[in-house]
Amino acid sequence: MRFFSVIGLLLFLAHPASSQAQTVALEGFWSGNGYFQPSNGKRESIRCRVSYRKVTNKLYYAAGTCANPSGTINQSVQLTKVSGKRYVGVFSNSEFNISGRARVVLSGNHQTVTLTSQQGTGQMRLRKR
Repeated sequence: MRFFSVIGLLLFLAHPASSQAQTVALEGFWSGNGYFQPSNGKRESIRCRVSYRKVTNKLYYAAGTCANPSGTINQSVQLTKVSGKRYVGVFSNSEFNISGRARVVLSGNHQTVTLTSQQGTGQMRLRKR
């Protein structure tokens, strides 16, 4: 067992991963800031926390909460992996009468989440916790 640990450490040291080359899994907890721009209102800053759970190799479940002084919204969405670092899904929230498309793009230990709907658009930059 000790032999395999030493070999693993040597391989890691021989091939250090840069922040750009490092692959961070979508699964887990993420948080950060962004905005929501209602189609008929002012752009609002938001703070969000999102957790992702892997369902299959291509399907993920996301549940998140975003808040600002105006209120809080809870949202869940199923995302499909469309490439190595890109995920898409459709969301619906009957409480706020909003539905649309979600897109997630991973970049190192950050991700950009973009939401688009007829009711408005939003974008968040989240960091893995």
